[in-house]
Amino acid sequence: MSEEMDRIEARAHEQLRVLRRTRIELDDLRVAVSSPDGAIRVELDGVCALVGLTLAPAACRSDGAVLGRRIVDVCAVAAREVAARRGAVMERFHADIAG
Repeated sequence: MSEEMDRIEARAHEQLRVLRRTRIELDDLRVAVSSPDGAIRVELDGVCALVGLTLAPAACRSDGAVLGRRIVDVCAVAAREVAARRGAVMERFHADIAG
């Protein structure tokens, strides 16, 4: 019985380690993407919240509506990258938890 309990306890500790690692990876996830011309740079966190926006002087010369669309387009590229990275983290999590 003691061997079985030791095995169960070790497995629980390993799963907790995997869970903590995954939480840290997701919390630390950041993606920065620039527009093709480099005039707009956005940074999104792991839940796709905008945490950084840098506009070069050239970006500010355009019409507000055009600038807004360009920012949204760059954010969309960054959001796809966030989703891909989150997916990779979760795939690793599921593989490690099942293992």
